Amino acid sequence: MYFSVITPEERLLRQAAHELAQSAVHQYAVHQWIWKFFPGSADKKRDFIFRRHELDQMPRFYVVSQRPPTAFSEAWQVQSRVYDPQLQEGQRLSFQLRANPVVERPGDPVLDEEGQPKKRNSGKHAGKIKRKVIRHDVVMQAKKQLLAEHGCSKEARWSDWEDEINKPLLYELVQKHCGEWLDAVAKRSGFEIALTDEEEPQRKLQVDAYEQSKAGKRDHNIRFSTVDFSGELIVTDSELFHLALCNGLGHAKAFGCGLMLVRRA
Repeated sequence: MYFSVITPEERLLRQAAHELAQSAVHQYAVHQWIWKFFPGSADKKRDFIFRRHELDQMPRFYVVSQRPPTAFSEAWQVQSRVYDPQLQEGQRLSFQLRANPVVERPGDPVLDEEGQPKKRNSGKHAGKIKRKVIRHDVVMQAKKQLLAEHGCSKEARWSDWEDEINKPLLYELVQKHCGEWLDAVAKRSGFEIALTDEEEPQRKLQVDAYEQSKAGKRDHNIRFSTVDFSGELIVTDSELFHLALCNGLGHAKAFGCGLMLVRRA
C-alpha cells in the first residue's frame, strides 16, 4: 500500500485551480479526477481511498492506494511513500476521519429475470427472500423516529415539530447518533475511543461539520451526509485496524469518506 499527498505546484497554482475547477464540478467528479493519477484499464475497480483537505485555501488530497499515483499534469505534485502502519494492541493514536454515518435497513425484494423474488442460497438466512439494502443517514433516521414518537405523521418534517422546549437540538442528535455509529464501526475495526483521566472520564472525541451533500448529474443526484470525527483512539486489534486504515471505514468512499489519518498521541 502507498500513502500519498497530492498538492498543486506553487509556481502553477492558477493552472492547478483551473484544472480542478473544470474537472471536479461535484463530489463524485472529484473521485473521477483522482482516477487520472492512476492510469490503466478503464474498467479496473477503484483501488484507493482519498480525502480532500483545504490548507490555506488550497486543495490537498490524501490518498491511500494499492499502487502509487503519478501526476498527469505539471500543475500537480505527488509525494508517495510505502504505507504499512506498525500497530500494537493498546497503542494510542490521534485521529481524523471524514465519514458517512448510515444505518442499513432492508428494502424491496431483489427480483430474478422472471420478476420473481430471489431467495438466499446459503448461510443462516438460506431460503429467505433476498432484499435490497437501503442506507439512511443516522441523523435523519433519528429525526424520523423522534417525530413518530412525538405523534407526528410519516410525512412530517423536522420543522413541523413546534415544541421547541422538548425538541432535541441538531447538535445533540449529531453528537449522539454519529458517535454511536463510530462506536459500532470501531468495534469491528480494531479500535475504541480513548477516555480522559478525569474523575468522571470523558470520551476523547469531537464530532463536527455535519453536512448533507448532493453529487452527480441533475437527473441522477445522489444524496449523502458527511461528518468529521477527531480525537484519540486505542488500538484493540492490530490486524483489524491495519485493514481499516488501508481499506477505509464506512461507505461513500467514492465521495472522499473513510480515510482515517492517524499519528502518535
